[in-house]
Amino acid sequence: MTSPRIRAFAGSAAGPALTAVLSFLAAVQALRLWEWRPGVPLSLSGDAPQVLVQVRAILHSDWYRVNDHVGAPFGLNQAWFSTADVLNFAGIKVLGLFTDSAATASAVFFVLGFPAAALAAYWLARELGVTRPAAVVTGVLFSVIPGHQEWFAHLWLAAYWVVPLAVWLAIRVARGEALLPRRSALRAGGAVARRARWEVARTVAILLVVGLSDVYYVAFTLILLAVVLVFRLGTGTRAAALAPGAAAAAAVGLLCGGSLFAATRGRAGDLVTGALPAQRVIGESETYAGKIIELVLPWYEHRAAPLRFLSFAYGVAAPPSVERPALGLVALAGVVAILWVALASLAFGRRSNGLWGPLAVLTLVSLAFYTRAGLGSVVALFFTPQIRTWSRFVVLIALFGLLAVGLWLSRLGRRHGRRTAWVAAAVVLGLGVLDQTNPGVAPRYDALAREQAELASFTRDIAGHVGRSCPVFQLPVVAYPEEAPPGSMGDYDHLLPSTASPASLAWSYGAIRGTSRADWQLALPLTDHQRLVEDLAAAGFCAVEVDRDGYADASDPTDALKERLGSPVATADRAHLVAYDLRALGASLSAALGEDGLARRRDAVLRPVVVSLAGSLVDTTSGRPSQWTGPTAVVTASNLGTTPVQVQVSFEVAGNGDAQRTVTVSAPGGPTRTLTVSQDQRQSLTVPLTLPRGRTEIRLEATGGVTAVAGSQGRDQASLQVSDLRVTTTSGVNAASLQEYAAVSPPSLR
Repeated sequence: MTSPRIRAFAGSAAGPALTAVLSFLAAVQALRLWEWRPGVPLSLSGDAPQVLVQVRAILHSDWYRVNDHVGAPFGLNQAWFSTADVLNFAGIKVLGLFTDSAATASAVFFVLGFPAAALAAYWLARELGVTRPAAVVTGVLFSVIPGHQEWFAHLWLAAYWVVPLAVWLAIRVARGEALLPRRSALRAGGAVARRARWEVARTVAILLVVGLSDVYYVAFTLILLAVVLVFRLGTGTRAAALAPGAAAAAAVGLLCGGSLFAATRGRAGDLVTGALPAQRVIGESETYAGKIIELVLPWYEHRAAPLRFLSFAYGVAAPPSVERPALGLVALAGVVAILWVALASLAFGRRSNGLWGPLAVLTLVSLAFYTRAGLGSVVALFFTPQIRTWSRFVVLIALFGLLAVGLWLSRLGRRHGRRTAWVAAAVVLGLGVLDQTNPGVAPRYDALAREQAELASFTRDIAGHVGRSCPVFQLPVVAYPEEAPPGSMGDYDHLLPSTASPASLAWSYGAIRGTSRADWQLALPLTDHQRLVEDLAAAGFCAVEVDRDGYADASDPTDALKERLGSPVATADRAHLVAYDLRALGASLSAALGEDGLARRRDAVLRPVVVSLAGSLVDTTSGRPSQWTGPTAVVTASNLGTTPVQVQVSFEVAGNGDAQRTVTVSAPGGPTRTLTVSQDQRQSLTVPLTLPRGRTEIRLEATGGVTAVAGSQGRDQASLQVSDLRVTTTSGVNAASLQEYAAVSPPSLR
């Protein structure tokens, strides 16, 4: 006979075990995992190549160090990725004990996120008094919220199993419940002390897990904690009673802040040459917020064609939000119930019972941050615009809705018995899984395997021809990250060869734009193919790879490269990749220039002068590059070398609008100049400079306020238009401006 203790343990474990199994099965059918094979990535499009590069770096090195596999020759300084995610990175490291494949580790990490989210939500529901059948429903449906199966490209955000733990903190604080036991309980003996120690360990573990998770979920947690603390203070709670909740918020914030500080310390050694990526602006909080109507509509990838068409039709009639969030039918019903209770409480003065009050507050706050023109925009305007994708609050809103459904199912079970509870739970669960998942949009594993195999063969061929420790230069030159690629290339297609290549190869794409590690490429003579390949060979590259999808017209350099370098040493027909050997050219340059001459040529290529203007993106549609800026504008001239360089920076300035403006131009070591400009009155200017190592600034100050840019419908405001920004030098080093680079780069077809 089994002991009562074993029976009790088996009974308590049955719910979590059932939840984990059902969640895993739901993920299996949604992703058609029986077709997947180890070594095959779940995606190679969108942000997925970047995820695979990140995972590979975690497996083979320290994530916060320089990744020499990409961004050659200086490498990708991973300290520029301002994300915490210590917990997620540690999870990848653990998986690395069993595999060295980034594709396998990332796929396993992603799939394990489903049962992990289910178990966390199940635990939360049980902590809040939801019965076992209802908690199973809450957990499983939370793990497969609409769109989760497609979030591989947002791998760290897909690990949203930390959200129920964060909500536990918020609800405990909202209800005024203790996060830690009394000291007397810790000092007591026996079961009381053991229980108290368990509560301490639980709370500390939750704070650590939440504080070291993705920065978005940390931010959302801090917002909810701040709101409930202010709400309680405003309803008469003494400030001293709020100290535990404030301490919890401080702990979460300090953990995240500490991990961010540690992650970004490595930035100090890089020379910043221009605008850095991921510097958000206020308007992006509107662009990346959600829309309430999308929470009501079915998921845009719904398995039922009529429901899918409904969301598609709305998306055609009105621009959808960027990430197109959805709740699903079950969570939507729960959210409606929460809002009904809240409205009834306000309209009739009824006091909400138990959990409904905190759920109503948290749901309303989450909706206020989620939606466009909501509280997220207030945060962007008065605090920081760095958190921009407020539509990701949908994860919390869905959890609140599912908890409400769990409370209803619990009430049903208590009234009508256990059998009825399980039958109702099974019906709701089946309906929810069918509504929230769609095997029809599962990864196409056969196609992914073929693409991965072709990339592996392509990179092995390069390595076989050029040998070990080979840096490969990639054309066309594309800034990284968050830069629209040229031609018909995908966002991070240049990273694809690196995801399948031998460790001995290094790839030029992937260094952070706006730093000297990447921006030396902007000064390459991209239209002079003879000089280009000589520069690359002198810089130490032993091969050049061309993604032909990046060239939309006759600018495709493959014919010129073949004529100069001979037949390609590797091709990938499906990916439209071709590679050429630079070693013979490098040997001839070395013979012609000698060791010292080759070193000088290498420095001239890798340590150029780069000039950029702080303003709008470069517009080349008129045939001449230009940018909108002002009333204050800064032209930055960066000398990436170690010795001073004399240059001349020239540009043309026009005003925005008919009114005349006076523009004052000042530069180090030169006189202040004054120009009078308007929309029809343009002025050209040349500024001579002696550039020391680092950054030198030319400042433009225009009178008058900003004016809406013609054709922007008022979205863009500026005072000046700066065109034809150029830099010349007789010192022998490469030199170019960002506008010059944009003018000769192939256009995007997207």
